[in-house]
Amino acid sequence: MTNANLGVVVSVRGSVVDIRFDEQLPPIYTVLRTGPEKQIVIEVLSQLDAHRVRGIALTPTQGLARGMAVENTGGPLKAPVGKGILSRMFDVFGNAIDRGAALTDIQWRSVHRGSAAACAPFHQV
Repeated sequence: MTNANLGVVVSVRGSVVDIRFDEQLPPIYTVLRTGPEKQIVIEVLSQLDAHRVRGIALTPTQGLARGMAVENTGGPLKAPVGKGILSRMFDVFGNAIDRGAALTDIQWRSVHRGSAAACAPFHQV
């Protein structure tokens, strides 16, 4: 990851986080990570100006503070699709939470796909 993909937290209000990027502003729906172990996940919801985005934290924000570095993952939140997910349980990040076998025969797709794409059978691209 290059420095162009790094931002800095400028404000935290509950789950709402504003982040400044000096080089390249991430698009809406991009996933950002911050925290000592990159455990705080933020999804970009709006671009406030040429250098700031506003996002919603998808994980607890405990320990998040102004000045913390933020990494732009370069992609949206994704979920697994395919026959391998039938009868399985997942968290919001697509991790299996049912103690079942490792996922096989799956693809990862953005959760923000259009409705026509979402209604298509999972074996089509």
